[in-house]
This record gives sequence, C-alpha cells and structure tokens, in this order.
Amino acid sequence: MFTVRINKLKVRTKIGVSIQERRKKQPLLVSLKFSYKVNKNQNIDNINNLISYTDIKKFLKTYIESSRCRTLEKLIIECSQMLRKRFKIQNVSIEIEKSDVAKKYGCQSVSVSK
Repeated sequence: MFTVRINKLKVRTKIGVSIQERRKKQPLLVSLKFSYKVNKNQNIDNINNLISYTDIKKFLKTYIESSRCRTLEKLIIECSQMLRKRFKIQNVSIEIEKSDVAKKYGCQSVSVSK
C-alpha cells in the first residue's frame, strides 16, 4: 500500500457562516493524505497503473471552488466522500487552513482536519 501526501494546495472559495465572510472568496490551504493499493501483477513503473496525483489535485481544487459549504467541517466530509468514490482511495485525511480568519485573532492559522 502506498501513502500519498499533498500539502498546502492553494484554493480560493466562498466559505463561512456569516454573510460578511461569504461575500468574497477566501484563500484556503488544503492538505490531503491518502492510501491506495496496486495489484502485485501490475507494473508500478507504468503511470497508467497508479493514481494520478494531478487528477486528484485538479478535482479537489475544482470541487472546493464550487462548493457552497458554510463550515470547514462540512467541506472536509464532502471532499473525503467524493475522493473515496471517484478515485477508490482509502484512509483519506484532509486538513484545511483559513489563514485570513486566523490573522483577525492574532494567530498564524486556523485549521480543521479529519
């Protein structure tokens, strides 16, 4: 089994509980960790037998940009479910950081993970 990590993918989307927070797109940093298996009989030197990290990054970015979730928790759950279904990956773990909100409270970042 292979474990893949994609760290701090930059995505801009409208997210937040308050109307003011949802008025304009906010920058998010998304980190993803997942596992997948490759059949022993498959050549792992052939990209067609592996999961495309580029496809996963593009899908995740597009999905988040078009999302209408109000909370990071809801967004994380939806992203995890969609990634599992579409790419047949396991042990999905996602962390999303909201740095702009954190600055208001005097910290470097606020993040939620599952």
